[in-house]
Amino acid sequence: MTSKKHFFQDRTALLLVSGNTFLTLAATTVVLLNIGSAQGSGSFIVWYRPSLGINAYKTGTTRDIVSFIVFALMVFTISMVLSYRTYRLKRELSLAVLGLTMTLLLFLIVVANALHLLR
Repeated sequence: MTSKKHFFQDRTALLLVSGNTFLTLAATTVVLLNIGSAQGSGSFIVWYRPSLGINAYKTGTTRDIVSFIVFALMVFTISMVLSYRTYRLKRELSLAVLGLTMTLLLFLIVVANALHLLR
């Protein structure tokens, strides 16, 4: 079945775009709150390697944590462009891109929060 609808007229696509927008804003907010709660200490845990024993944690600066925000914005932007361009070819592929982006943004929120809690 071919779809004659436009990307912005498809309710499922708009629902996924809205969800991705919300998750991108949530990831940005979580990371900014983590930075804001660090008042005074400029070190954040950015690595965890359990095989290293005592040196399992590696600390970084605020710049390393801000890279989570940059990653969230890049993933959001690239997925929107890919989804919009593939919608004409195959609707299901476009929706799959949006759904996988949602999963990736959820993982980003979980990892950013977990690194903050280790601190």
